[in-house]
Amino acid sequence: MNLRDRLVCLVLLAALPSLGMALYTAMEENRIERAHMEASTLRVTRLAAGDIAQVVEGARQLLIGLAQLPEVRQGNASVCSDLFSHLLKQYPYYVNLGVINARGDIECSGLQSDMPINLARRAYVRRAFATRSFAVSGYQTEDFTGTPIINFVYPVLTGSEPVKAAVFVALDLAWFRKLDLATQLPAGGELLVLDYNGAVLARYPDTGKWVGEFVPAELVVLASMREGENSLVKIYGLDAVKRYGITTIRAAYETNIYVSVGISEEDFFGRLNTAYAKNIGGVALVTILALLAAWFGGDIFIVRRVKQLVGATNLLASGDLSVRIGQLQDRDELAMLANSFDDMARSLEQITNQVRQAEAKYRTLVEQIPMITYIAPLDKSGTYYISPQVETILGFSQKEWLADPELWVKQLHHDHCENVLATVFRSSPSPAEGGFRCEYRMVAKDGSARWIRDEAVVVRDELGEPQFFQGIMLDITERKRAEEQLKSSHEKLRDFAEHIEIVREEERTWIAREIHDELGQILTGLKMDISLIEKKLTGIPLGDSAHFLLRRTRSMKDLIDSTIQAVRRISTKLRPGILNDLGLLAAVEWQAAEFQNRMGVKFKVSSDMDGIGLDERRSSAVFRIYQELLTNIARHANATEVTIRLEQRNGRLMLTVRDNGKGITPEESENPKSLGILGMRERALLLGGKFSIKGKPGKGTAATVSIPIS
Repeated sequence: MNLRDRLVCLVLLAALPSLGMALYTAMEENRIERAHMEASTLRVTRLAAGDIAQVVEGARQLLIGLAQLPEVRQGNASVCSDLFSHLLKQYPYYVNLGVINARGDIECSGLQSDMPINLARRAYVRRAFATRSFAVSGYQTEDFTGTPIINFVYPVLTGSEPVKAAVFVALDLAWFRKLDLATQLPAGGELLVLDYNGAVLARYPDTGKWVGEFVPAELVVLASMREGENSLVKIYGLDAVKRYGITTIRAAYETNIYVSVGISEEDFFGRLNTAYAKNIGGVALVTILALLAAWFGGDIFIVRRVKQLVGATNLLASGDLSVRIGQLQDRDELAMLANSFDDMARSLEQITNQVRQAEAKYRTLVEQIPMITYIAPLDKSGTYYISPQVETILGFSQKEWLADPELWVKQLHHDHCENVLATVFRSSPSPAEGGFRCEYRMVAKDGSARWIRDEAVVVRDELGEPQFFQGIMLDITERKRAEEQLKSSHEKLRDFAEHIEIVREEERTWIAREIHDELGQILTGLKMDISLIEKKLTGIPLGDSAHFLLRRTRSMKDLIDSTIQAVRRISTKLRPGILNDLGLLAAVEWQAAEFQNRMGVKFKVSSDMDGIGLDERRSSAVFRIYQELLTNIARHANATEVTIRLEQRNGRLMLTVRDNGKGITPEESENPKSLGILGMRERALLLGGKFSIKGKPGKGTAATVSIPIS
């Protein structure tokens, strides 16, 4: 919908209240006029019904009087007939007067006739005899003359005896013409006098033309069903004219004669429709004029100027930042909008130039650094920008990379693809982390594998909502190769150190065994010889020379004992025999006892290692670490109590040594010059284990060794 259409709609909306008011006024006038019509129709109907009721009541009073005459009660037919004939001359609107016996035969009549007439089957006659009350017939023709009439019957009552006769009078329907019933009838109105069968007894206007015709059954049905109410219907009249507001009421009490008045729709609604048409026509004319003014005036004063603004906006949107509308002399809102547009375009041109300059500097900087820079959506489904270095590092041109949104995923090395994607997608929606950092291999265009270090941050808008990734990809293939070489060198050195340690332990074991066995046997034999010499010298007379020899022999014996003890001590230090003979736990307890005797420090050893054996390599390594820990305690801890715990946990051997000394500091535990700690850590690593040492100043130190049992 364009602007002109909106103006037209606005005018239509403005005209709707006027149209609604016109409709409301017409409805109110219709309601008021209808109420007036209903009241007027009901008044006319009641007046007409009152006139007819007087006729009925006159007939009733006449019959009551006739029923009391002796001529009627005595049943003298000739006298009765003469009387009734004389009365007919006095009441010209009656066609006949007579008496009906209980069998229905007319015994006497004001009209003379030789033809016998029986009225026993007439409903109104039976009703008069049965109810002993006044009864009225419907539309009939007189039996003697054929004149349209209605009959009134009243029983001749003699106490409580059964009715033996009834008097009747026949009213000539032509008499209704003499009644002034149509005096107050509205123009175009219709007044009907009906019997209970719907037969017309009289109609105004055109009285006599419609007598004996039948009206629609609705009138009679509504009148009989809604006794005491105004029966309002809308039907066609006798002249085929649709009438509105037909009101039907009973003309007299206990009679079935009804009076109905109706007004044609044309006469009733004609004036209202004319006024309504004038109102609607006026509103429509004003609305059309307003629409024309909105259509043409809006085009001249608003639409053309707005089109100028829209055209300039389209040019600005297409990239023409030099477009201007020009200063307008008017001071209305559109002129202000045009001036604001020019100011906005001018500012946008300046900002765009500044952005382009900054972008050129940034692009120059980005394209000179030896790494790939990129901008990508948060789900990595494509790339917004990638620097030219991608061709140098991975072999793909910028155009190739940007053309394929799945290229980054396709070129991920299969060994890293799953982990890398999980890292990226886990980081993209995270407001806390706001990015990711990972290293992985990518397959270059030539098929070679390149190690990439990918670091990206999430760029957010002013509201803190994440927008996209901005990151760098650095080629770390050479660094990875150097790391692999360094790692390989470290592994070789560690293997070499392990080999040296194994050889050293084997040499120590061999030397300790040789010293203990060979040198110990020689010294033992020498001691036995010296003891024999000493025994021989003791059994002979001694001179000065003999005493000197005895002293030197005893001195040599003591020296040999000291040498034997030194050999045992050196052999034990090189390789405690108890470690091979009784196992690690016994060796730990023996070493603790040795240190306790030598240093005066209290040792406490606990273990749950009974029945678990270690191979010689693991036993030796753990024991050497244990010896180094005790040596460090003796040198640096100044402790008075040492607790040693040897246990098995989750398939690993755990050795924990705690003291209550001064406590090692973190700087001392991580000092690369601390060769003792470095050696213990390397021994544990050679066996796939771990070594840790922690301390608190003034509260001691705790060292733990953990190695697999097998």
